[in-house]
Amino acid sequence: MRRPLTHIIAALALVTTTGFATGALADDHPTRDPVKTKAVSGEPATEAAPYRAHFGFADMYVPTFFHPVNGTYDLIVHFHGIPVLQEENIEKTPINAVVVSVTLGIGSGAYSSAYQGAASFASLLAKTQAKLDESGRAPGAHLGRLAITAWSAGFGAVGQILGQPENAQKIDAILLGDGLHANYLGDHKINDAALAKYAAFAELAKKGEKLFALTHSAIQTEGYPSTTQTIGELLVMTNVPKVDEEGVVGVRGMKMLYQADSGSFHVKGYEGGGIHDHVDHIKGMYANLYPYLQARWARH
Repeated sequence: MRRPLTHIIAALALVTTTGFATGALADDHPTRDPVKTKAVSGEPATEAAPYRAHFGFADMYVPTFFHPVNGTYDLIVHFHGIPVLQEENIEKTPINAVVVSVTLGIGSGAYSSAYQGAASFASLLAKTQAKLDESGRAPGAHLGRLAITAWSAGFGAVGQILGQPENAQKIDAILLGDGLHANYLGDHKINDAALAKYAAFAELAKKGEKLFALTHSAIQTEGYPSTTQTIGELLVMTNVPKVDEEGVVGVRGMKMLYQADSGSFHVKGYEGGGIHDHVDHIKGMYANLYPYLQARWARH
């Protein structure tokens, strides 16, 4: 059964503003209080409390366990969803990185419009550097590795950035939670051209040169391909087979349908066609997507 898109839009409005509500988002709702942290790779915590800074539509979070290495720092830029959700994800799966969350609204159009010019993302990175310098948490350090992540509509920004060679070359990893869509051509045929840049990045990931990991729900859509259809087409384009995982239950009770892996290209397909199922893909990033990045950055 197709879920009315107004139901999903309502969920997006809640999770991009308050982060919780009665019913679907009420459980384990986030808090702005400092959370207890643990060390990364045996390193002791370097600060007594996390550092936060707000600039424009962005929020920077520096965990207590963060520390620059050899004069560089790693950065995760996330698109869509209230900042505390990524704070919780990085605390649950500690990665020695700074996190910047960008929230622009509900639809993907706001994200694609904001980052259609290469200067927009370059400006975001420059402002992040300035705020980190102000924090005193990484004296003299400059940007090292970069990961961009997104949930839902945030893929609009990722698509624009990935299509800009001067920005795309900086990206070491892309993580997408239930958020890759394309468009139809005639007779409901998915437009492969819209996925070409993702397929190219996936090919690099298959060789281990990049990391590309995605999850999707089973939410059906009208007028454009669902994440199930879009990512399924991407797997066809990259010739990566699905492995049946039905019956496997993961974090937040998420029920798997299949997994597809080739080198550092990973896809996990899940059941679920409701609001809560969609939100699970951002709240469960710490278990479903972040471990890939944690492992990659730990060994490079």
